[in-house]
Amino acid sequence: MRTFPGRQLLAPRFLGVHLLALACVVVAVLLGAWQYGAWQERRAAEATDLTHQDPIPLAEAMGPDDPFPGDRVGQPVTVDGTWVPQGTVFVSGREHEGRQGYWVVTPLATSAPDGPALPVVRGWVASPGSAPPPPSGQGELVGWLQPPEGAGAVDEDPDDDVLPELRIADLVQRVDQDLYGAYAVLTRPTEGLQPADLDQLPEVGRFTALRNLLYAVEWWFFGAFALFVWIRWVRDEAGADASQDTSQAPVGSGA
Repeated sequence: MRTFPGRQLLAPRFLGVHLLALACVVVAVLLGAWQYGAWQERRAAEATDLTHQDPIPLAEAMGPDDPFPGDRVGQPVTVDGTWVPQGTVFVSGREHEGRQGYWVVTPLATSAPDGPALPVVRGWVASPGSAPPPPSGQGELVGWLQPPEGAGAVDEDPDDDVLPELRIADLVQRVDQDLYGAYAVLTRPTEGLQPADLDQLPEVGRFTALRNLLYAVEWWFFGAFALFVWIRWVRDEAGADASQDTSQAPVGSGA
């Protein structure tokens, strides 16, 4: 009796191959969909202007160990705690009224003097030498919450207090406590400084959002490739099976 080509593909020894191919495709589709969803969420967050919302306590927006919440970019937050003046740094490349200058950043410990601290952009100054002394003691403020910067700018002199961008990894080396994975830009500058408004911010988040989309495409491409490999394997095995059936078929006698 003649059997259909590729019957060996249903043998138990090939079950693992089929399950592996199915698992690869399903996982790739699901991970791609997850990355695509993250891309859509980031685009929606970028399109939402939270800067005019009512301030909320920092603890309602994020915790000290939390990653930055993508839906809180620009959210005004209220923060109170103790200033950490020795952690003051200056972030270069910030423009104010057509002039290049620096952001003045001082951490604020939120729970105790040695507790987790939030880097705070206190304002803008034309040069570090003209900045007033950093504050000390207790502080209460309102600021716009922002994600850490990370465009990969090189710090040409790591030993000074000037940074090319506001990276938490650079700041944490200058203080004795942990830092939040975010920073705040004061809605009103501290005494002796010009406002550091959000117009001075470099473009953030766009590359991260694009990266999510590229990851989604990569996962889907991997799933398609796994499916292609499985189809080719099935065809090859079915072809080999059919050839074997033909070679083993008895030669019929003529009538």
